[in-house]
Amino acid sequence: MKKRLSEHCIKLLNCSFFSAPRTPVKPYMIPEGRELIEIITAGKVQHPEYGCKEGGRGTIFWHQAGDFTVWRTPADDPYRCLVLLFAVKDGEERPVPRVNHWGVFPELSTFTEDMLNFARRGELKEEAIWLYALGTLSRQLVKTPHLPAAVRRACRFVGSAPEAYFSVAQIAENSGVSESRLHALFQQYLHTSPHRYMLERKLDMAKELLISRSDIPIKQISEMCGFSSLELFYRRFKSYTGSTPGEFRNQN
Repeated sequence: MKKRLSEHCIKLLNCSFFSAPRTPVKPYMIPEGRELIEIITAGKVQHPEYGCKEGGRGTIFWHQAGDFTVWRTPADDPYRCLVLLFAVKDGEERPVPRVNHWGVFPELSTFTEDMLNFARRGELKEEAIWLYALGTLSRQLVKTPHLPAAVRRACRFVGSAPEAYFSVAQIAENSGVSESRLHALFQQYLHTSPHRYMLERKLDMAKELLISRSDIPIKQISEMCGFSSLELFYRRFKSYTGSTPGEFRNQN
């Protein structure tokens, strides 16, 4: 697939992060010679070609010329997404389905941050960045999303309320397996522990809010992501990203 994507997408034109408002979103029609990819990083969205089902974190929408971007989103949980705009060869069919899914969630946050940093530094036109973006998309689209049912249930349970703190026992109960089995499955398939996975989802949510909502104070973001104190939030965030929340916001 990587070869097909690199032949189809001839140039990476832009990369940005979109945070949908709580008011209605105006759809954008893709012009000729362009294709736009929206990768949902948080919140929920509906799309007519997705059967009006709700898509959440990791849903990928691939829009060709004449298509409209996603726009239906619930007011209580508006979506946020990474947006990639490519120049393509005219008249070619889309190389992947219109709606697809990111294969391994933890890599989505890293890819989002990488691409936004490349955009900020004006490096998107470099061939290495273009190949990195296409290569990452290729790997995710061909990876099987069919994780064991218990792991999928656990990820959905944690993702249903990223601001909440669940015990491993609660996650295991909602996943239908024992705590020891859940630990083993997470190590095997996600290479982390249930507790670490939950913490990183909170920190990913904080990163997205720091980038997309500059109007929200850091203390409030800490509370929205479920941290018991601002001091704990700063400590965990710096350990995860290498910078404080304030530094991260200024850099991005």
